[in-house]
Amino acid sequence: MNLGNVAAIRSGLVLSRKLSRERSPYCYPLLNLRAIHPDGYILPDGLEVFHAIEPLHQEYLTQQGDIIIRLSIPYTAVLIDSDMAGIVVSSNFAIVRSNQEYILPEYLLWLLNTPDIKKKIYESSSSNMLNAVKPTFFVSLNVSLLSLANQRKISQLNLLAKQQSRLLKKLAEEKEKYYAIVLDRAHKSMIEGRKTT
Repeated sequence: MNLGNVAAIRSGLVLSRKLSRERSPYCYPLLNLRAIHPDGYILPDGLEVFHAIEPLHQEYLTQQGDIIIRLSIPYTAVLIDSDMAGIVVSSNFAIVRSNQEYILPEYLLWLLNTPDIKKKIYESSSSNMLNAVKPTFFVSLNVSLLSLANQRKISQLNLLAKQQSRLLKKLAEEKEKYYAIVLDRAHKSMIEGRKTT
């Protein structure tokens, strides 16, 4: 089934159309390319501030359950949770709002980040210089639909795998810091020992 049959898909906002040249009361957090981690989540510290000339339509702001897809390499898809709602989405991204009677956002997130789908996206985009894919590509993208119960199972497995992967990376980072401290202390102690002999 085509994704466009089970989800509403649109591009983000062309920022120049709504950008205020000075500070404005219509101030929003702005999603940019640096704020998307390759592992599929938003880095809050990477968000910018966007001053608009008027209140922005909800269609350009993230809502819980949205999937935001980067339209350039590496074409990362992220799922919006309640903490990340209300962020302006620029035209560097596509916004996908799934009809949850047919496809769960968490399952769609997993699908869009699979190597098979990434390959299809890359093949579609390889004809242009920037390797950017158009949001309309996702409308005709063929997706395999499981029952909602099975979609939920896949989603939960994917979530657990992502959480475990993040924890392992954090543990590795902490170990690196620990080893650096131990080695630094050992080095200093050896220097001090040499001075006393």
